[in-house]
Amino acid sequence: MHVAILSIGSFFGRLSSGIGSDFVVKRLHSSRYWSLVASSLIFTLAQVFGLTIENPTHLYLLSSVTGLGYGALFGVFPALVADAFGAAGLGINWGAMTMSPVISGNIFNTAYGAILDSHSGSADGHHRICNDGKSCYSQAYTITLVASILGIAWSLWCVRHDTEEKKAQRKMYEDHQP
Repeated sequence: MHVAILSIGSFFGRLSSGIGSDFVVKRLHSSRYWSLVASSLIFTLAQVFGLTIENPTHLYLLSSVTGLGYGALFGVFPALVADAFGAAGLGINWGAMTMSPVISGNIFNTAYGAILDSHSGSADGHHRICNDGKSCYSQAYTITLVASILGIAWSLWCVRHDTEEKKAQRKMYEDHQP
C-alpha cells in the first residue's frame, strides 16, 4: 500500500513541478530554482511527519509527502540541469546527477541501520527486533531533518545565485546595446 501511495505522490509531484517551474519562469519571470526550494520544503515536512507520527495508520501521510517530494525533485531536476549546464550535455550531466544519491543514500541507509540496530535486541539469536516504537528510528529522522533543512538553505542559495547571474547577464547585454 505504501509503495502505491509513494507512486501516486511522485506522480503528482512530477506533474506539479513541471507545470509549476514553467509557470515560475514564463509568467513570474523568476528562477526555476524556486521549484527546488519547494521540493526541499516538502522533504522537510516529510521528515517532521516521520518524527511525529505515533499511530501507524497515519503513515500514509509520510508516504504521500515523501512521494510528492521525490516527484517534485525529479520532475524539475532535468530542466535545472539543462539550465545550469546546457542542453547539449544534458545526457552526461543528468546521468552524473542521478548517480550522486548513491553516496548520500548509502550514508543515510547505514545511519538508519545502525540506529535501528542500537535499539534492537536479538529475538531468537538470528533476527533482531525493536520494540521501542518510534524510538527505533527517530534519530534517523532527526539526521534527515537536518539534511532537509540544509537542502532548503542550499536551494535558496541557488535561487540567489541564479538571480544574480541573470541580472549580470542583463546588465552586460544593456551595456553593449547602442
